Amino acid sequence: MNQNSGIEKSDFQIPKGVAGTIGVIACPMLEDELIYDILCDSDEKIIYVVDTGSQGSFVGKLNSNNIPYNMISEYSFDHGINGLDKSKFNLVVCMNQLGLHAEPKSLKSQIESQVLLHSHLFDAILVFYGICGNFGWDISETSSATSEIPVITIRDENGKICDDCIGVAVGGTDNYFRLNKAYTGVLYLTPATATNWDDFMAVSDMARGCDITDHSLMKMLFEICGYKYALRLDTGLGDRENYEKCAQEICKEMNLELIDPEGTWTTLEPIKRAYVEAKSALKSS
Repeated sequence: MNQNSGIEKSDFQIPKGVAGTIGVIACPMLEDELIYDILCDSDEKIIYVVDTGSQGSFVGKLNSNNIPYNMISEYSFDHGINGLDKSKFNLVVCMNQLGLHAEPKSLKSQIESQVLLHSHLFDAILVFYGICGNFGWDISETSSATSEIPVITIRDENGKICDDCIGVAVGGTDNYFRLNKAYTGVLYLTPATATNWDDFMAVSDMARGCDITDHSLMKMLFEICGYKYALRLDTGLGDRENYEKCAQEICKEMNLELIDPEGTWTTLEPIKRAYVEAKSALKSS
């Protein structure tokens, strides 16, 4: 099994000693990546997590990593957090519902509305998403006319926004294209897709309109589409044992052979770059 935790081409220096607030609008499929960024940042920080109903898994990972946080209501997120000390470094995390991915236009509209509503409450907004089916969409450009603060999203080394959670894992659009060319008709299993299998498939194009709890139907869909393999795209993040267990179970149920890619495909560069850019937008304390 490939235990590599990603290509590290650059040593991103996280700014230290800043004051201000970053609002993070995040996808549950990237919560391991957000936990990683938080753990890599040794600066003292105050973390607020919005009670959206989709934060449970993220909060569990904060707890398991002994990361302190404060729960706040959606009302506080939308109207201002009582007691927020702007002389400190604050992270306010809003974990959206994964189900938004079922309709890319709805996802786009939701995120744009969130950015517009909250731009006056924070010093920077980090959109922890790819374009997720909204081709040509750039939330940073879209919001530039209405937002007075930087809006940062996850990009590759050439400045292109990553396509989705798989695109984030492999470092962006160009590498994603090469991956698809090298492994056509293969199911990609990152730690997030494997451990959130049912929820992930429920919003996928392949399973649209299907009962994803009917595993025999899902197996038939994979057979019709000619899938024989599942590719382990290991980012090195999350619960390692659970990732392997879930990947093996998926392959057994779907009659797929679990394989490792040749060479190293995964990288943590895009998520590190996005976090550093967002924090760089804050002032020195």
